[in-house]
Amino acid sequence: MHWEPEDPSQVNEWDCSTELQVLADATLRDERGSLANGNVENIVVSNLFDGETISYSMALLRGRVPQGCSHIIVRAHKNSVSEWPIVSGEFRALVDLARGLNKLDLEAGGTRRRFILIHEPRPTRLRVTPVYVICSGHDGYFQGPRGEDRSPESAATRIGLGARLLQTLTAEKLREAGHGRKTFQLERDLDGAECLVMHSMLHVDRARAMNQRDLWELIARELMTGPLASRDRKYLAFLSCTRYRGAPNPRTHEDTLARTEGHAALGGGGLALFGSACLHTWPTCLAQVLPRFLDSTLVDTEQLMDDSNYRGTHGGCLATTLGSALHELGHTFDLGHTREGIMGRGFDYVDRVFVGGAGLDPNRNSIRRDPQHTTIALSRPLSVTVTVQEPIMASPRRGRLLSETSRPSPSSSPRLSPGRLSAPASPELNRSFSRSLSSTEPPTQPDRTFWGPSCAAILAYHRWFNNEIDNIPARGLNEIEYDGKRNVVRSRYGVRVMELRESSGGMVVGSRQFPGARPPLEALVPSPPPHCLAPLTLVAEDTVGNVLKHPLPTAF
Repeated sequence: MHWEPEDPSQVNEWDCSTELQVLADATLRDERGSLANGNVENIVVSNLFDGETISYSMALLRGRVPQGCSHIIVRAHKNSVSEWPIVSGEFRALVDLARGLNKLDLEAGGTRRRFILIHEPRPTRLRVTPVYVICSGHDGYFQGPRGEDRSPESAATRIGLGARLLQTLTAEKLREAGHGRKTFQLERDLDGAECLVMHSMLHVDRARAMNQRDLWELIARELMTGPLASRDRKYLAFLSCTRYRGAPNPRTHEDTLARTEGHAALGGGGLALFGSACLHTWPTCLAQVLPRFLDSTLVDTEQLMDDSNYRGTHGGCLATTLGSALHELGHTFDLGHTREGIMGRGFDYVDRVFVGGAGLDPNRNSIRRDPQHTTIALSRPLSVTVTVQEPIMASPRRGRLLSETSRPSPSSSPRLSPGRLSAPASPELNRSFSRSLSSTEPPTQPDRTFWGPSCAAILAYHRWFNNEIDNIPARGLNEIEYDGKRNVVRSRYGVRVMELRESSGGMVVGSRQFPGARPPLEALVPSPPPHCLAPLTLVAEDTVGNVLKHPLPTAF
């Protein structure tokens, strides 16, 4: 299910950033004076600057406050007030932004500061669309403990909020990688719904009997032949009918998967598809984000699926499944696997981005008990429901699927099975990562959540991450190409990144990046590391987001 974005017509842009910036500057001057008695210098926001414009609606504020403070209070629009813990003088706070100018009041230990942020979505039609898929014969209620709201409406709310958390995380991690605060846009950023609901023609009994690959292909066909079809969308979809049948004390993740029906964790082409067995651990509002990540409740494996990378807690399930969603979404953006980071096993630790490393025990489960209190008014539609009525036609062109949750099956299609990896934290997967060291891999970061250098470069120039790509005139099919005789990649727009990936599994074993204002029009392909004997695929991208994927000869 691989498709190329069509060449959209010109997008009408309304750029109010200059006007807003002037207003922000004036507001800052006035309010810095009015808050002068609040000792504003003692509250420092380290990852954003005062008056900054961002394209996404949920800001993550990281910073420092005077020693001795236990909580920081953030007052934002619509009289929303949130309280966040301070650990060792540092805080992390999530803030829901309105479009335009946002005046945030920060207060800790009697110290106050006014902080301005401007939210303006990017002028683009390329977006990620969250979708909740309800199979025929199923009521749409996902599996979870008693007392938890498991309705389709709750599912749409959880998925929509989860997508926003991933949007924010992506921006922060690309900024840390040196590419600015770039990220994908969501359906809601184009005035759409938080999450769409699709009623599938696939019957629940058949879905629960299918393997992951077949589920992915069928849902992909329905999406691309139904009313939600668009080449301007990449889909982040969840199946409502996932059912864990229970097992006392499963020894391995493979045991857990064997007891789970209607489950998937696959990404490629334009679709990332997941099961919903752990959706009950996801938050429904900002007030729940921190408590849910810190939830040390043990998973009852006789009733509920444990997908926590062997941490065994509800908070661990949230961290792993939310991170897995980002990992698989990364594959739809043409990313391969890396030894560490988000495209490796680092996606298990996305909770650290929002919680921080302080207050975590050696098993990576939080021992903090500081609750976060927030009042947020929700005014946006949470879901739009559609029903697929047309018969399923022939399968569209397949894209490579890459998964972290299943072993290769001997009967799998050769086109799909090379992208599969072993179960999370399995010995086979760890050995694979150890064998695939890349000379450009960065040192491990404290939160273990980062985009590797080549992954960050691919995202930074990807069409889904840039405005001007929408307005580039129609391009030929060979704008970026590989010259095997000279072993070079060339593009008239300039080559930005090249990767060598193992053809089976998509592991990055070598890469080159070309930053700066004047990238080379052609560049020599890097040599593979001496230890690598596997068949390789060359992946390259140019300045305007053209992507090349070319198998290299065995004797390369």
